[in-house]
Amino acid sequence: MLVLVSSCAAAGSQASDYNFRCDDTPLLQLSLLDVSASGRDRDILGERLNAIQVDAERVSDCDGELVVVAWGGSASTSEILFGGQIPVSGASEIGRDRKIPEAVEVVMEEIHDRLNEILPLTEASGHDLMAAFSIVSDFVRSRASQASTVSVHIYADGVATVGSAQINIAGINSARVEEIVAEQKLPNLTGVSIELFGVGRVGGGAEPPQQVVDTTLGYAQSLCEATGADCSTFSSTFSTD
Repeated sequence: MLVLVSSCAAAGSQASDYNFRCDDTPLLQLSLLDVSASGRDRDILGERLNAIQVDAERVSDCDGELVVVAWGGSASTSEILFGGQIPVSGASEIGRDRKIPEAVEVVMEEIHDRLNEILPLTEASGHDLMAAFSIVSDFVRSRASQASTVSVHIYADGVATVGSAQINIAGINSARVEEIVAEQKLPNLTGVSIELFGVGRVGGGAEPPQQVVDTTLGYAQSLCEATGADCSTFSSTFSTD
């Protein structure tokens, strides 16, 4: 059985740090976790789970809803790891904040358990970033009737090796990347805020050359922007903003 990160609460925020910006409309947080190929690298998977823990803390602090989905080589491989609210009660903001770590720890244990269940049964096939946007589109359509703030975080290396938008091509340049993106049929995600984290980071030891990282970052950003979404792309697993 795959052994995941053993400690959930230690990697997140401290109670005094729960100063997340919460909008007037309810928060719907969709966090997508790539579990194909290099996405199963122990260090990278651990970092991504730590980042999802912060997503959970934000949802709990803002009285929102969290949906965590793992996917592999295609949208059809996707599995929901968690879906729901993370409520905490208290007479004051400080009192509520003190209860967030325990509530979030329960959620992260459920996510870890679900991963342990699905990974042995799921082929570690190639990575398809296009699939992530299909999952986002399905999610947005299913919640279209709700007045809410939709936030999407995609945790993936972005090095597409399967599907119609593969970029694992020797010597690929930015011009060819733009051609590949232009050839794709992408869903309309106008108005959705999407952040992609860990793009260009692959598991298994040495990191790829900076030129490969830059090309992958450009690819992920262009592919996301082609959906009409408001996009930000980071090579780090956590935003540096």
